[in-house]
Parts: sequence; structure tokens; C-alpha cells
Amino acid sequence: MRRLLPLAVSIALAGAATAAEQVTAPFEPAIVEVRVNEQDRAITLVVRRDTDGTLLVRTADLSQLRIKEPTRGIVVVDGERHVRLGPEMGARVEFDDTTQTARVTLPPKAFVATRSSAASPDLPSVTTAGLGAFTNYDLYGEQVDDQTSLGAILDLGVFGPQGVVTSSMLGRHDDDVRRLVRLDSTWTLDMPERLATLRIGDAISTAGAWGRAARFAGVQFGTNFATQPTLVTTPLLYAQGEAIVPSTVDVFVNGRRVVSEQVPPGPFTIDRLPPITGAGQMQVVVTDALGRQQVVSQPYYTGQTLLRAGLDEFSFEAGAIREDYGMRSNAYGDFIAAGTFRRGLTDRFTAEVHAEAQAGGAASAGLNAAYQVGNLGIVSLTAAAGGDENLGYLGGAGFERSGRGTSIFLRTVHASRDFAQLGTASQEDRLKQLSFGGMGFDLGRIGNLQATYGWQENWSGTESRTVALSHAVQLGAFGYLNFIASRSSGEYSATTDLFLNWTLTFGDRRTVALGLQRVPDDRSGNSLEAVASLQRSPPSGTGTGYFASVSSSEDLRLDYLLQGSAGIIGAQYARRDGVDGWRANASGGLAITGAGLMPARRLDQSFAVVEVADFPDMTVYVEHQPIGRTDERGRMLLHSLRAYESNSVSIDPRELPLDASLATAAMSVTPAYRSGPVVRFPVERASAATLRLVLPDGSSVPAGANVTTRNERVPVAMGGFVYLTAAAGRHEASAEWQGRRCVFSFERPEHGDPQPDLGIITCREGKPATVPVSSGT
Repeated sequence: MRRLLPLAVSIALAGAATAAEQVTAPFEPAIVEVRVNEQDRAITLVVRRDTDGTLLVRTADLSQLRIKEPTRGIVVVDGERHVRLGPEMGARVEFDDTTQTARVTLPPKAFVATRSSAASPDLPSVTTAGLGAFTNYDLYGEQVDDQTSLGAILDLGVFGPQGVVTSSMLGRHDDDVRRLVRLDSTWTLDMPERLATLRIGDAISTAGAWGRAARFAGVQFGTNFATQPTLVTTPLLYAQGEAIVPSTVDVFVNGRRVVSEQVPPGPFTIDRLPPITGAGQMQVVVTDALGRQQVVSQPYYTGQTLLRAGLDEFSFEAGAIREDYGMRSNAYGDFIAAGTFRRGLTDRFTAEVHAEAQAGGAASAGLNAAYQVGNLGIVSLTAAAGGDENLGYLGGAGFERSGRGTSIFLRTVHASRDFAQLGTASQEDRLKQLSFGGMGFDLGRIGNLQATYGWQENWSGTESRTVALSHAVQLGAFGYLNFIASRSSGEYSATTDLFLNWTLTFGDRRTVALGLQRVPDDRSGNSLEAVASLQRSPPSGTGTGYFASVSSSEDLRLDYLLQGSAGIIGAQYARRDGVDGWRANASGGLAITGAGLMPARRLDQSFAVVEVADFPDMTVYVEHQPIGRTDERGRMLLHSLRAYESNSVSIDPRELPLDASLATAAMSVTPAYRSGPVVRFPVERASAATLRLVLPDGSSVPAGANVTTRNERVPVAMGGFVYLTAAAGRHEASAEWQGRRCVFSFERPEHGDPQPDLGIITCREGKPATVPVSSGT
């Protein structure tokens, strides 16, 4: 056993010598300033020199130089591992013995690769909203011929940190119907950190690539990419290359520069480039300090059908199917359940699983796969099986390509007679064949041309076909020309529609249009009809708008719209086929927040209330566009803000009164879904004042004395003059100097001069004075 131990030690040392050359020569260490590949920053290291002058650097110091540790060529000196910066690594070293500096040049592959991102973080910083509520209303009254009807749609909502509860109702009153119906009632809780949303109440199920959506009441939990608007869901473009020295990298997509970054020597990757879908060309231009450039071009293709690698999308629903929606408030039928799950397995391949079932009805499950074929486009395949009494199948295929010059989409689906889905009432309603497709051509200056086709056939034997051709061209300063031709055919009829329209936009939001259209004879006395119209759109703030049109068949339409900060009212008159009708409508909303009760336009999206202290008539800007002015309490409600996105809100400091100070004139608001946070600008009203402080004998309090109020401590100037910056209200104050102390009181008027002179005030020993403050000088 003792004889085997020396042998084992010898074998172990031999193995170590194989992995790294053991050097015992007494190389003296030296402190050297090392500069690698012309980088600005030099690193001071303790190095050694080989017998042939080659630089030896400790492996522990390679990270400072961003150099990868090689797999071979390791030299052990005095028990420490070193790397030879020699020709075997492709290194060139210029050593200056006088200054003890070394200039090292290495190939890019010798460096640790750098990776940077061109996009910002995805998770939004949501502006917190306290408990609040809102209501929306749409009211209308109309009369057509001798029939009169009234109607209303009401929308109620309560929001807070735990989500939003909404409920909507529809009311109608006419000669035939008098009804008040509840539409949807839902609690919605968004979870941006999980990219998900929970809904309890009325919702619509997710259909997936081949299923059927259904209204139901129950629970839905699924992915909601809208909670992180900056998240790129499609496969990300990335730029790669190598830099020998510190360089600037510019990335161009379709000739447009999308990012410019500084990179150190070595391989680099810039990912998360701005999302661009379709086919195109990407160029990576690397420019060093001497202006030398290297350009790498590569084609690319990305599509909305794909998810980027590792990204999931899902939705799971369970509840009772909704029946007679819009007719009855609480009509629910069979229990249904559905689930959809998508995953980007790679940047080129996305898979989907979908299943749905209805109690006492159909149940089905299937797969869908989307695959990117090089830079050509995306191919999708669908297969599903299901039914009620018997098992059927569904199969489909599709192709899409979106390019700068040409775009194309095709899809066809075939189902057997026994295949059934959610909401299939009878076998005759079941789909047999569905095919649709289209092509688009960008013709440059002569416009865009599109052709589409669709065909559907049911097992009942009914079928319908539609083919359409459209062309649109911009005429520069002479407007916009659009042509559409379509033909639809069904089991009993076929119609052909032709539409030619010229539109010209001119100042003050006005548009004029001339149209020529061919319509079926049962809609007009003439098959060919000419229409002229004039329109003025309302502004983003308050103002008016109108629309007027007249046709060669003597049809007429007149609309007028008045848009205010508290709602919109409108009136319309129309004549069609000799029948006259009129309509009046009003819409608006009401917000209840921490800023109080405020009338508003419809609050269908997120909103916010801005407070600028109590200053009225202040202009408020959203994304640098004037939206309106604050009310008498310094408030303004901002409509239609983008949920989970940063909305820039600002005011003009020049509009503030002289006695006000503003810490910042712009703030960022990121509201949650259908919530209304209160944004208070940090405005402080100045309360400056001056006074002259004297002693009971009439002499001035000496200069240099310190006056102390509840808000500040200020010095006394010559002649007892005192300048106060925070003097609002009534104060009990004191003055101290050279061991002496006196007390006094004063009161600043609430209104009037922004910097009033409080006059001569006597400072007395003992308790503060309570006599009225002098207002004279």
C-alpha cells in the first residue's frame, strides 16, 4: 500500500502537467499598465515576462480586460495560473520598457461577448388610484316617419386598488318595445407583473385559432399583453457582429436607423430591437474611431402569428352560456368550459392547444401550429376532433406573408358533418368549408391595390361567396382617391357594388368628398348615385363639428355636434327614399375621485384628474397638446388616457400667479385599466410679507437679530426691516440678539397684494402681543 502512494502522486502530477504547463523559473513580477485594442481605459496589472519576452497575465485578471480564458496555453508560475498573450492567441504586444506600458491587440473572438438591449423594461410603474367611481350615459330620441322611440345606455363602474367593477344597462321605449335590460356585469383585476387578467362575471371566451367564442357568465383567467404595452410578443430582431476596437454600431431596418450604441472590442449582440413585422432588410454598420466601417446585411421576416421563444399565452374560462343577450337580463343556459394555451417553442415555431365543451352539447379539442419558413412567410396547420353524439374532425391550413411590396394571406378549413363546436344549435348550422384569402400590392406613387376572396359553405347546403377589389392612391395636395368593387352571392341573390370616392382635407379639420356609387335597385330609385359631403371634425378639446351630404337621388343628411368638457350633444336630420327622420342624442359621464365630483365626457378608457392647487383657467397639456383649462377649483379631468402607458401631462408655468411657485411643470401618469388617479402638481402659493420691527421706546430692533416664526427663521436688516417668505395666517413670533429677547405677533391678509407691507410692529418683552397688527407704514 505504501508503494502505491508515491505512484498515485506521480500520476496526479503528470495529469496536472498535461492540463497546464508547470513553470518553476523565477520570473520576476512587474507592474505594467495594459491597454487592450485601443480602449480608452488602461488597466494596471501585476504581470510576468516569459523568456522570449511574451507577456504572462494571471487568469484571475482576465475579467478586468474582458478576455476569455483560453482552453489551452495555461502556464503555472509560482503556483498561479497565467495566460501567454502570444501568437497562439492571435495577440500582438508592443511593450515599452521605459514607461512600463503594454499595448495589446487581440482578435474579437478573444473577448467576452457583450449583450445590450434596445428596449426599455416592460413592467409599467402604475400611478396609484384610490377608491373612485364613474358613470356613462348615452341618451337618444328619434322620430322616423310617424314612429317615435327613446333609448338609453348606462354604464356604472367602481375602481380601486383591487380592480374595476362595471355594469351596463340598455333601455328602450317605443310603440312596440318598453324594456330595461342588463347587459354585462364584471369584476376585472389586472395583474401586470404576471401579464394576466382575472374576470368574474360576464365575459367572452377565447376562440383560439379554430374554436368559437361564446358569451358566458363565470370566471375567466388569462394572459393580457395590454398590461405591459411595451412588451414585444413577436420574435425579436437582434443584431450581431464583432468589433476589433471600441466602435459605434448603427442598426438600420428597411433603411431607417432604429438604434445606435457604443460597443467595446469583441463579439456583440443588440437584442430587443423595435418590433417590425413582415419581410425586410436589416443592416448592421460598425464604425471605429478612425471612421473605418464594416457593413453586414441580412433579410428578415417576423409575423404577428408567432410568439417569441419562451413566451406563453393562455386563457381558461368556465361558466354558464349567455342566452338572448340584449333581450333578457339574466338568461343563462348550459355550463361551458374552454381553455387555450399558446407557446413560442422557438422564434420560428409557435404551438397552440385549444379545448371547449358544453354540458349536454358539443365538446372538441385540437392543435394549431405556426411555422416560419425561412424569410418566405408563415405556414399554419390546424387539426381538431369533437362532436356531440358522434365524433367528427376539422382540418385547416394557412399561409401569410407581409412584405414592403407584396402581402398575401390564405386560409382554408374543412369540417366533417359530425364535427360540432360551442353554440352549434343544429347539424344544419355546422360549417363544412371556409376559405378566404387576399393579396396586397404597394405600387408606390400609384397607390395600393388589394384583392380579397371568401367562400363559406354549411352542411345544410347554404353557401356564400364574396370577391372584392380595392385601389387607393394619394394625390398629394389634391387629396385621396379610393375605388372599391365587390360582388356577393348567396343562395337566393347576388349583388354588385361599385364605389368611387375622392376626399380632400383642408384647414380647420374640414374635409370635402365626392363619391359615385352603384347600389342595388331595391335601395334606390337609381342604380347609379352621386354623393357630395362636407365634414368638420370636432377638436380634441371643446368645440363643434358638423356633417352634411346630398345625393343625386335627393337623399339628404345633416349632423351637428357640440363637444364640451362635460359631454357631447348632437342633432341629426336625414331623408332616405322620401322618408324623413330626425334624431337628438346626448352622451357624457360623471367621475367621483379624491378630487371630488366632476362631469365628463364618456369614460370608456382610463382617465385622470389634474389639480393645480386652486388656480383656475390654467391650460393643461397631454403629450404637449392643449386639452383644456382648469375649473374654478384648479381641476381638470383628462379623458381617454392610455392604460398602462406613460402619458405626459404638463402645464405652462408662465400662467401661474406671481405668488405661486412650481417645482415641476410636467408629470407622467400611468393609469390602470378604467381607473382615474388624481395628479396634483407641486404648486405652492407664496406668502411673502415685510414689516418693520421696533422696541417699545420706538427704536428699531438692531440689525443682525434673528426673528423666529412657526415657519422660518430670518435675520433683521437695517432699520428693523424684516422680510418673511412664509407669513400666511396669524403668527406669534420672537426676536433675539445679544442675550435679549422680545415677542410680537402679526397677521398677513389672505387677499390683496402678493407681498404686503405689514407696517410697524412693536416687539415687547414677556408674552406675545395680542393687539391688532398695524397696516400702515
